[in-house]
Amino acid sequence: MSGGDTPRFQEIARHLSAEIANGNLVEHALLPSERYLAQKYGVSRMTARRALDTLVSGGLAYSEDRRGRFVSPARITYNVSSMISFVKDAQTAGKELTIEVIEAKLSAADAFVAAQLSIHSGDPVYAYTRVFRSKGHAIFMETEYLIAQLFPGFLDNELTQSTTGLLESCYNKTASAGEIVIRMRAVNTEEAVLLGLPSGQSAFELQQVIQDDAGAPFCFGRQLWRGELAEFIAHTIVKEEL
Repeated sequence: MSGGDTPRFQEIARHLSAEIANGNLVEHALLPSERYLAQKYGVSRMTARRALDTLVSGGLAYSEDRRGRFVSPARITYNVSSMISFVKDAQTAGKELTIEVIEAKLSAADAFVAAQLSIHSGDPVYAYTRVFRSKGHAIFMETEYLIAQLFPGFLDNELTQSTTGLLESCYNKTASAGEIVIRMRAVNTEEAVLLGLPSGQSAFELQQVIQDDAGAPFCFGRQLWRGELAEFIAHTIVKEEL
């Protein structure tokens, strides 16, 4: 393979990109290792690593800690301006989605969570952490907090379902409005394990306060998304000034 003045790592990255484009490397397929690429193309391990990192930075591949790099699937789209449950939205779009409950408990709200829910620090909240996967691969994890007195017996329910639907059907509580903040931050060790990421890698964090018909908050959640597996959209309305 010859590319004139093109750096070798870019040539290798282009070749792998072509293999992905023509279907020889399918979604979630394990990409060749650095050692294999170095031997095949007669380059250093560092050059092979740069080629693979180019695919990751371009969104064509993703990394899983100690397992290697894999072909990225089509990104999952999350409409952050909609109050529709992401689970329901994904299922409607035909996405295969599974939910694993990591922890669910009754706890005391810390000062930050209490402020988001307009309750007192120390008030009881239900706290639960879940990991969402598509075809066995982690997409995002979330921890949500519900005001306990509003949802008696909540932990007796099956939490591997849409909690939006659960709250509507069992507690007649509908999500009508909310506020959301999106930012990038590094994942900690525990989060990295759950998401299959190297510790310290960046992910999208979504913090959301959900309100009922009266505008009262009843749920606060934090989601951590693998950036290479998701995209976010929002609908805006432009009002003319009078």
